[in-house]
Amino acid sequence: MMKTNAKRKNSAVKKLIPAAGMLALSASMLATSTYAWFTMNTTVTVTGMSLKTTVESNLLIADDTIASTAKKADSNFSTATLSQSVAKILEPVSTANGKNFFYTVDALANGDARTDAYTAYNASAVATGGNASDYMDKFSQDYGLTKNKAKSLISGEQGAYAYADYVFQLKADNTSTNPEVIDLTQLDLTYTKANSEVDTNKAYRAAIFVEDITAGTATADAGELVGIWAPTGADNFTDGKAVNSASTVEGDVTYVSAATGLATVPANSTKYYKVVVRMYIEGEDETCYTAKFNTLVGKWTLDMKLKLQSDNTPAGVKSITMLPISGE
Repeated sequence: MMKTNAKRKNSAVKKLIPAAGMLALSASMLATSTYAWFTMNTTVTVTGMSLKTTVESNLLIADDTIASTAKKADSNFSTATLSQSVAKILEPVSTANGKNFFYTVDALANGDARTDAYTAYNASAVATGGNASDYMDKFSQDYGLTKNKAKSLISGEQGAYAYADYVFQLKADNTSTNPEVIDLTQLDLTYTKANSEVDTNKAYRAAIFVEDITAGTATADAGELVGIWAPTGADNFTDGKAVNSASTVEGDVTYVSAATGLATVPANSTKYYKVVVRMYIEGEDETCYTAKFNTLVGKWTLDMKLKLQSDNTPAGVKSITMLPISGE
């Protein structure tokens, strides 16, 4: 997204200082700009991702969907690693809470936005104009991603999305006399890139939502936001800010910076949870520009591990570990 020249200079100085939990980028921008964003074209799309979730220590897992409203039967839960694939074309958006997403429709060729004006992402908004039938929806139209282009990227796909959801349920058995915490002990993002050059892309984000569904019912959506995980060293153009409305572009956003438990399981109890892992590309990230994404050639795999910690103290990861590998 964008930022003033003064802010950009400050950002350049910041790069000399280790930054934990937030991001950094350099791109030339006009004096009138306050944010930066991807160029509006299809060269910056990222396609598909799979999530592999492994559970340990009295945790069981079951596959689920975002629209589900009921707890799974116990027979559905197991200790086996759950692999989920969601083939989607993602375009950059920005969010302060993982639920309300915005994007720009007024970007220059260098990815700089001309004005601090943003459009709310709405998957139901239809394309307009004489060529409306060429696009799945308005979001795809605004990014210039036709149905034909989408099909060439992912077979059977018709357009772009703001995020990809990976949903599962957990069964947690705490047989101890003390509370225990569900800890996130691994969050590794592996993806292929076009060459062996050092990759500094840090625009990926993982928002994790958890809902206690022990009573038997679940919300047909994401539950409560636990936190948004960013790659190590990630930073936004304006520290701690993301787009949170079409007019108020600098909303506060807090990325996870310390070990954070997903839920606390009371002593001598069995609890069930619906978990949503929402992956997206943060347009306010300093590495979110065309050149960084032109080298991406393969799907992503997010490897995630969860463990029930006996001392009720989170000790897991506080950021996404990026593991790029060389492609063709």
